[in-house]
Amino acid sequence: MLPTNGAKVIRLLARRCLFSSRVQDFANQKLRGIAVGSYRRLNTGSCNPAKVLGDHASKSGHDRRWINFGAFSSNFGSARSIHGTGSSSMSAKDYYELLGVNKNATDGEIKKAYYALAKKLHPDMNKDDPEAEKKFQEVSKAYEILKDKEKRDLYDQVGHEAFEQNASGGFPNDGGGFGQGFSPFDNPFDIFNIFNRSKQDFGGQDVKVLLELSFMEAVQGCSKTVTFQTDMACNTCGGQGVPPGTKRERCKACDGSGMTTMRRGILSIQRTCQQCGGAGVTFSSLCKSCRGARVVRGQKSVKVNIDPGVDNSDTIKVARAGGADPEGDQPGDLYVVFKVREDPVFRREGSDIHVNSVLSVTQAILGGTIQVPTLTGDVVVKVRPGTQPGQKVVLRNKGIRARKSTRFGDQYVHFNVSIPANITPRQRELLEEFVKEEQGEDEKRTASGSSQ
Repeated sequence: MLPTNGAKVIRLLARRCLFSSRVQDFANQKLRGIAVGSYRRLNTGSCNPAKVLGDHASKSGHDRRWINFGAFSSNFGSARSIHGTGSSSMSAKDYYELLGVNKNATDGEIKKAYYALAKKLHPDMNKDDPEAEKKFQEVSKAYEILKDKEKRDLYDQVGHEAFEQNASGGFPNDGGGFGQGFSPFDNPFDIFNIFNRSKQDFGGQDVKVLLELSFMEAVQGCSKTVTFQTDMACNTCGGQGVPPGTKRERCKACDGSGMTTMRRGILSIQRTCQQCGGAGVTFSSLCKSCRGARVVRGQKSVKVNIDPGVDNSDTIKVARAGGADPEGDQPGDLYVVFKVREDPVFRREGSDIHVNSVLSVTQAILGGTIQVPTLTGDVVVKVRPGTQPGQKVVLRNKGIRARKSTRFGDQYVHFNVSIPANITPRQRELLEEFVKEEQGEDEKRTASGSSQ
């Protein structure tokens, strides 16, 4: 019969395991990659003409363990399990008692109590007390648990005794461990890390590259070929991970089932076979090129069709064009991020574009027509008499076609007036006459206003 506190841990883990993800046993990654899956790496590199920003690594998690307790069965999804080795170094006092606070103490009260005790019990302050270091460690351990909200919640739920036994790798009155390889956690609190792990995707690496485009390439759309470094299927072994002709042998450790079971009383634990990585088969040798990984780093080129209207920092996804999947059926995706060069004539704001047009003094005063560049060629634009610097006209639907749409933006023509620095004698004479005429008109207006 499993003691009450041990059962609490089982029930708590059963509730939490629903949210846990499967974690791969790295020690068996190669054989597992050959037979049932593979590990992934996070890599960076360079490519031409596009720049690789990074590979989005994904991991396959095939290592499974179950704890069976009577009719109860729960998938922990972890490469570690709980064994039955008892703990002989358990604190007699619970953590709250060690720190001298009650169970409802706030974080600030716990912190204050710890600092006071740490100063009081520090070995350097108690050189004559042989127990000082032990007491200091116990207080520090208590504080490490109670300052962490999640650890504290678990501690409060299962109680001191069960928490201590579970952290040290055992259950009460269990006559011994299940043997090497079944230690619960390399770190006593890995249990918290397991619960916090998010679900990992399967398949090959996702790759992100930076691709530079000219302004007109982005506006009109184009096709480009990007080249980058990523995982490629091993040509030597054909992506099998073993030399051609290598025979598979039934795994002797699990008798081909891929799982091993350890039992102690009514408690049994199943886990992925450490010998074959869960495949149920073993191989006498691995491919020398990929060393059983089934993929090798290589250069890959992909043709990318770019829709009209892409803008700076836009990203497109090319499905299944990323890194090769060691399992062969789920390649990663390619993400292309665009960097659009500026144009000397056109300025872009979304789907609208802006251009500057310079008018002479006479054009601004008298009006007329000018030629203005657009994305599809020059057009004639009418200039109204008396156009002022900074005024603009709008050419409807002469802008950029919106991405994945039939709608076009507008083009804005901004007018500037050029003042000549040098003029001919005749031009000066005419301008002086214009000034006299303008002054005469002003005097007439002034006289007319006075008479009224």
